[in-house]
Amino acid sequence: MGGHLDVAELASVQHGLVSRAQAVELGLSGRQIRYRVESGLWGRVHAGVFRVRGAPQVREQALLAACLAIGPETAVSHRAAAVTFGLLSYRKAPIEVTTTRRRSPEVEGVTVHRLADLQARWVTNVDFVPVTTVARTLVDLGSVTHPRTVEAALDRALGRRITAARDVRDALVAVARKGRHGVGVLRPMIDVRLQGDAPAGVSEARMSTLLRDAGLAHAVAEHTVVDEHGGFIAVVDFAFPDRRLAVEVDGYEFHSSPKAVAHRNVRDRQLLDAEWRPLHFTWTEVDRDPSGVGSEIRRQLRARPVFSARWPTTVVGQRAEKP
Repeated sequence: MGGHLDVAELASVQHGLVSRAQAVELGLSGRQIRYRVESGLWGRVHAGVFRVRGAPQVREQALLAACLAIGPETAVSHRAAAVTFGLLSYRKAPIEVTTTRRRSPEVEGVTVHRLADLQARWVTNVDFVPVTTVARTLVDLGSVTHPRTVEAALDRALGRRITAARDVRDALVAVARKGRHGVGVLRPMIDVRLQGDAPAGVSEARMSTLLRDAGLAHAVAEHTVVDEHGGFIAVVDFAFPDRRLAVEVDGYEFHSSPKAVAHRNVRDRQLLDAEWRPLHFTWTEVDRDPSGVGSEIRRQLRARPVFSARWPTTVVGQRAEKP
């Protein structure tokens, strides 16, 4: 009975799952395991992996079941890890794992990568499921997804500050080797991002990439706009000061409210009074239609005159200084 209680406790933190090896280690005999399966108390998920009756079937359960079926030294990885961290989304998210084991059972519906370099430092625990770290996940993505998908995931990770560019570079260097597929995809992206400051948020990170790809990298990030007397008007996400064009992005987790809309309207009117043109884009536009956003910014720039520096447009310290 004591073994049964231990197994029940284990299953309660493993999303209703228990493996045959775990059950035996906790004291259950082969006969006791067989009884639970034949009586319907346990249902077979994969060979040697069981779900306790009544346990809800959730994504975390499917991921952990794959790891348990393949064996120790296995972790959720690649696209499945990226989905777990909220870096990618799929209509039907793949179940993808990495293991250091040369041989393991075939598991239906599971993509298995066999990589000897999956060390403990590249694995973390997310809701009791072993998952490759964010940095390692980004390195691995290059072998299974398009470079633009990798770049979008990288910007989301950096913008949300769940990893740093240096951490990703360190992971890249640690696992890079001749013939390691996908490493070359991430390297130039990291080199570019290590040259600049950390992005203020995920939307700013994505917009920075968009502007660079569109040949508009001369935009000034976090630009402070002041009036002709040096009075503060606003800090805009990105600016083209010589054209007085301000580009604003609704953040990745932005949710409009009447108060927020009213504040933005007042701010926009103040920018217009100072002869600035505020240009707003939603997160969806920036993330899903970067070429369209880049084209619209270029169109607006062509339509704007070149302004002389009649008054300052930046603030030095706390005080605006006239030229």
